[in-house]
Amino acid sequence: MAKDKELRPCDSEHQRRESFRKRRATLFGMARDLSEEFGAHVAVIAFSPAGEPYAFGAPTADSVLRTYLPAADGPAPNPTPHAPSPGAAAGVGAETAGQAAARVAGMRREVDETKALVTEEWARVAAALEKVRAAQRAAQKQNWWEVDVEALGEEELPVFMRALEMLKAEVQERINAMASARMSLPGVRKQQ
Repeated sequence: MAKDKELRPCDSEHQRRESFRKRRATLFGMARDLSEEFGAHVAVIAFSPAGEPYAFGAPTADSVLRTYLPAADGPAPNPTPHAPSPGAAAGVGAETAGQAAARVAGMRREVDETKALVTEEWARVAAALEKVRAAQRAAQKQNWWEVDVEALGEEELPVFMRALEMLKAEVQERINAMASARMSLPGVRKQQ
């Protein structure tokens, strides 16, 4: 990362402040890029020539320091605005890399379990729908909602009822839309 330009100490206080300001922005930008590109936990703390601390952290400087410097878990003598307050919920900003990995693994497991449940439910609904269609064909009905519910089993009834509820809601929406369109026509008055 060294540039061709030789680094020399700044002669004046103003030059030192300006150089720090520019280099701090570059350093923090590199840290952000490193974190974003590789998902790395990064913490950079720099002190200005005046002794003012500047920090960058991904996910947060606090969490990185607590993860890799466990002795830093105690209360800071002068907490920064980004540090959780003493009354904050336990674990906020103090998650270690191992805890984060375990939490993500748990979330992935939950996603996989949910996908399996959704797949099972779609298979159940498809099987129930096929039985409703078979009952429709056997009764020689034109519409699925005309099927005799006695011909359906316990598995199909909840699916059939939900389909009827959805049909009812759709019909009601269309009726409302037609009534609304009719009322907005010029020359049509409300009937009381």
